[in-house]
Amino acid sequence: MELKGKTILVTGATGFIGHRLVERLAKEEGVSVRALARTEEKSRKLTKDLNGISIEIAIGDLSNLESLKKAANGCEIIFHCAAWASDRGSREDFFTANVTGTKNIVEAAINAKCQKFIHVSSISVYGFQPKDGTDETFPYDPSSGLYSETKVESEKVVKLAKEKLPAVIIRPGAVYGPRSGAWTVRPVKAIKDGKMFLIAGGTGLCNYVYIDNLIDAMLIATKDDKVLGEDFIITDGRSTPWHEFFGYYGRMFGINKLKSLPLPIAYLAALTMEISEKFTGKKAPITRVAINFLTRQATYNTHKAKSVLGYEPKINLIDGMKLTEEWLRKENLI
Repeated sequence: MELKGKTILVTGATGFIGHRLVERLAKEEGVSVRALARTEEKSRKLTKDLNGISIEIAIGDLSNLESLKKAANGCEIIFHCAAWASDRGSREDFFTANVTGTKNIVEAAINAKCQKFIHVSSISVYGFQPKDGTDETFPYDPSSGLYSETKVESEKVVKLAKEKLPAVIIRPGAVYGPRSGAWTVRPVKAIKDGKMFLIAGGTGLCNYVYIDNLIDAMLIATKDDKVLGEDFIITDGRSTPWHEFFGYYGRMFGINKLKSLPLPIAYLAALTMEISEKFTGKKAPITRVAINFLTRQATYNTHKAKSVLGYEPKINLIDGMKLTEEWLRKENLI
C-alpha cells in the first residue's frame, strides 16, 4: 500500500511508541496524521513536543466508542498503539484499556471502512517464562499476569474481525530509546537515585528493540499488502543479559557494576512492598510480576519478521544506547 496522501489515525499518540510513530509518519511518509489524545492537555503537550510538525488532533478515549468513530472517520489506516502497559493496575484498568478499548477501536475502524489496521501487541502474549526460541507458531500463555492476559485477549479481538478488517499484529520486545518510560527513563532515574538493583545478578535475558527499528517494522508491515493477516515478533534479533543492558545506563553515570539482589530476597521485598502499597498507596518500586519478567531465560526467534516481512534492524544496541544517551543528556536526566 502506498502511504503518501493517506489519512492515518494513531491511537496512543501521546505515549512512547505512538509519539515516535506520529513524528516519523508526518516527517517522512507524506501522510496526513490524526493523533488520538485523551485530553486537551495531552494534545497540547504532544503538539509542543513535535515542534512545528503539522498533525491533526482528535480528542477521544478508548472507552468511548463514539469518540473513536469520529476520530477514525475518513482514515484509511489505523495504528493501534494505545494500551495499559504496566506491572500494576486493577483488573478493570487492564481490561478496559486493552480489551474493551481494542474492541471499540476495531469497531470504529470497521465503521470507517479502514483499509489496514496495525495492532501493536507484545511478546508478553507468550507469558513471562516462554520456551527458548519462541516464535509465532507457539501458543499463547496468558498466565503471567493481567498485562499478558489482556494482550492475548486484545489480539483475539483483532483476529475475530479479520473478515471485515485487514490487519497485521506486531509483537515488540522491550522497546527502549528516547522517551521510553519503562526501559529508559525509569531505570535511569532509579540509577540516579541509587535505587537500582539487578535481580539475581541480572542474568535474565532482555529481548530488546530500539524504537526506530520497531517503527521501521511497523511501516514495512503497513506498506506490504502480502502480510495482511500475519503476526510478527519484533526485536533487534538478539537477547542480552539485563546486567549488560542496564549496564549501559550505569556507565552513563560512571558506574561500572550495578548492585544486585538474590532472587529470594527480591521476591520477599516485592511481596512486602506490594502489601504495603495496598495500605499506604505508596507505589511499590518493584513487583513480583516484574521480577518474573526480568528473570526469564528465553530468546525469541525473529526469523519470520526477517524472511516474510523483510525486517532487518538498522540500529544496534551500541548505537541505540548512544542515541539514547544523547537524548537523556539533552533532557537533563543524566
